[in-house]
Formats: sequence, C-alpha cells, structure tokens
Amino acid sequence: MTLPGFTGERGAWYDGDGKRWKGVNRVPKGLIVLDVQEDFLRNTLDYIAPLCQRYINQHADAYAAVILTRWVYDELMGRDTLLLSHPKAHVVEKRSYSGYTEDTKKILEVAGIDEVHIAGVDSEGAVLATMFSLVDAGYQVKILERLVTGYHGRNWEAMMIARHIIGSENVLNIGGDRVWV
Repeated sequence: MTLPGFTGERGAWYDGDGKRWKGVNRVPKGLIVLDVQEDFLRNTLDYIAPLCQRYINQHADAYAAVILTRWVYDELMGRDTLLLSHPKAHVVEKRSYSGYTEDTKKILEVAGIDEVHIAGVDSEGAVLATMFSLVDAGYQVKILERLVTGYHGRNWEAMMIARHIIGSENVLNIGGDRVWV
C-alpha cells in the first residue's frame, strides 16, 4: 500500500514541495474518527458531525494519517452515509466495533505512526474497542473526549474506563466547541 506524500522509508513524510515533514523529532500521530455516519446519529447525536469535521479541517496537517471509519452492514445496501470528508483522509470500511482493521493497520504502519488519537461515535462500543485494539498492538493512544459521543448517555463511564486503561493524561479535553444544529 502506498500513500500520497510517503516514501518507502518508514515514517518519512514529505509535503507537496518535497520537504521532509516538519517535526521529524516528534512522534508521528494518526487520527481515527469512528463511524460519524448519518444512520448512526439518530437526531440526538447530530452535534458530533460538525465538531469532528471542524477539528479535521483545522488539524489534519498535524497528523501523518487521518482515517475515517465507516461501519458497513447489509441494510445499507451500498449507500454511503459517512458525514465527514477531507482530501487527506483515508476511508476504511469496518464490520466490527474496533476501527483497528487490517486496512487501518497498514495505513498506520506505512505512515510510521506511534501515537493514535481517537474521536467519533459510540464511546461505549467502538471507541473503547478501538482503544483496546490499539493498546494491545503497542500504540500510544489518546482519546479526544469532546469529540466522542455515545448512544446511551454513558459517555462519562466510557471515558472513566479509558482513563483507567490509558491514564487521565491521555484523555484529552480538546476538540469540542459550540455548535448549532
């Protein structure tokens, strides 16, 4: 798998001018935004889509890879209900809770990612499943708390579990803002 902007050298990122990625001494970061799709928001979680899109638009350049996951299931009948986009983003389809799929793994490996930030829908399921999968695979994981939401009003419980597993310093209170829906 080859990605635009990458060379064969693990973790070597070049911008459009052929200059080596700024911050060579920094840990290459990846962003995974989980399942922000029309059919999942149910009119009660609509606020998360513009918040995530705004964050991606403002911060995509800080990431060596941006991954948008899309849960695929039979009832979709081929429709694309993903609400986010960005020219730099890779869209990865998944059929399980975790966003750490084989395609995601390849993207992170090619980009030389060591640290992954997580945002998106289903804090109680997909966010925690992705966090556990990434931790098990050896990645440093950070959750963008203000950019995750849950279906059952239990976001705070999911974030307490995350704090217990990855440490409070890795559950970041960034990314949120006011949004009018």
